Amino acid sequence: MRSRGLLLTALLTALLTLTACGSGSEPERPTEPTKSVDERGSRSDLDPLTSRFPDLGDPVSATWQSGTLGDDRTAPGPSTYWIDAVITVEPEVADSLRSQPSSDSGRDMDLVDAVADEVGDGDFDPVVLGGPDMWQVDAWVAADRDVVVVSARGQ
Repeated sequence: MRSRGLLLTALLTALLTLTACGSGSEPERPTEPTKSVDERGSRSDLDPLTSRFPDLGDPVSATWQSGTLGDDRTAPGPSTYWIDAVITVEPEVADSLRSQPSSDSGRDMDLVDAVADEVGDGDFDPVVLGGPDMWQVDAWVAADRDVVVVSARGQ
């Protein structure tokens, strides 16, 4: 009986200690989902971009990355995919995008580092760029170059 009493006392002490440690700490704040890059890293193939964003025409070149938002291990269910891209387009495509009435997308460029490094200097104006159904597509065209930046998310 005495060993049962000691065991019960030890368990209660451990439980109280754990409870006391957690009571004074601040609750964790939710964080924005992070972009996890797929295993391919930076890419330059054009077909995945032109099939999703036909308004790009036949691009000259691109640097892009894609992946999923959040952590697959902690969030079960459908994944939200993302694509960040810097695309050099034909001059006619850039001119067509520039001629659109300016639409303020309300978002700043929030690109993964490897893609952001490719943006370069200069002014970029937000434009409307068609994309897959159920995707949010933010796009910008350079004011003085034939470059389009795309940041898209969807399922």
